[in-house]
Amino acid sequence: YVVGPGDELNIEVYGYSEAHYNLKVSPEGFINIPNAGLVFVSGLTMEAAAAKIKSKLASTIYKAINTGNTNVQVTLGSIRSIRVTVIGQAKKPGTYTVSSLSTVFNILYLCGGPSKNGSFRNVQLVRGNKVFENIDLYDFLLHGSLEGNIRLMDHDVVYIPYYNSRVIIDGEVKRPGIFETKTGDKLQ
Repeated sequence: YVVGPGDELNIEVYGYSEAHYNLKVSPEGFINIPNAGLVFVSGLTMEAAAAKIKSKLASTIYKAINTGNTNVQVTLGSIRSIRVTVIGQAKKPGTYTVSSLSTVFNILYLCGGPSKNGSFRNVQLVRGNKVFENIDLYDFLLHGSLEGNIRLMDHDVVYIPYYNSRVIIDGEVKRPGIFETKTGDKLQ
């Protein structure tokens, strides 16, 4: 998990010294620890943020951290919300406010997935105005693979284009239906 503005960090100090802090990450990316000062944590993983906080506390008000007589535990309290836009051939396109722990599959569920003309084989995650990932939902729907289930970031765009080609299989088969094909797909 990458820490960002709006997240809340719980800092537990225990041992020779005991304290508890619930600190919200500012829009600029800092937390302000009383009597210790500002620590920049935005963009860091939870592990890196915890190490930075522990180092700051050890060098300022809790010297016993260096000897091991005082310990620090940093956990995630409440998490921030992010805004993700779904465009193209979705059943319910629009902008969604979701938890920062949400993934591509979560947002596809919220928007109802691809519409009748939408592609299941080429869902695009656009990040920073570039296609970050092409996701083939068949891997998930047929095999349960979570490979394309990427965690979303604030201002991501999920684009569902029109399908390119489809094949209808009907008659005496176990799984009749309409199947979207990709270039190079064979009958099997």
